[in-house]
Amino acid sequence: MNFMLRGVALSITSDDVLSATRDALPTPTDRRNKYFLEIHGRRFPIKQVVRLVTGLPSTGFTARDAHRILTRLGFDISEGQVRTLGNARNPDHANGDPTSVADPETTTRNNGEVRKLLVVFQTDEDGWEVASCPTLPGCHSQGRTREDALESVREAIRGYLASLREHDAALPPSSEYQIIEVRA
Repeated sequence: MNFMLRGVALSITSDDVLSATRDALPTPTDRRNKYFLEIHGRRFPIKQVVRLVTGLPSTGFTARDAHRILTRLGFDISEGQVRTLGNARNPDHANGDPTSVADPETTTRNNGEVRKLLVVFQTDEDGWEVASCPTLPGCHSQGRTREDALESVREAIRGYLASLREHDAALPPSSEYQIIEVRA
């Protein structure tokens, strides 16, 4: 199928989609995702599928674009929330903790220690999701969606940790946190 996506001419087939998702893991979602493609026994947010097959950043197109492309290629899109957290069908959440999101890189590479670091999200005045890692001063990123911000801050964290290693600086310990409720 030939089409234009945000000014970029692309040509993809259903085989391209199957190939691009074959070894990929679904990205963690924050329950904002509404549409999914079940493929290879895994449930992918539709924007991730289009990102994988086109190489475009998720901020370069909308969920409507992804839905249109995938349905025209003959895929059935399902609507709804991600299945139960922490089970074998959803490996995104470590140890069944819905607040702990495993990095897909740790399941495909085994070099280096795995750190659990706190990431805090805020929505800025322009509607962008800002993700910050308080353990790493100055380590922030953003995205149009929480999923995009998480993907971007994960890259920023990897770069930050690589810089610490390069300069023989101590790596931070894993984060510990507690969420409390306070009556306002």
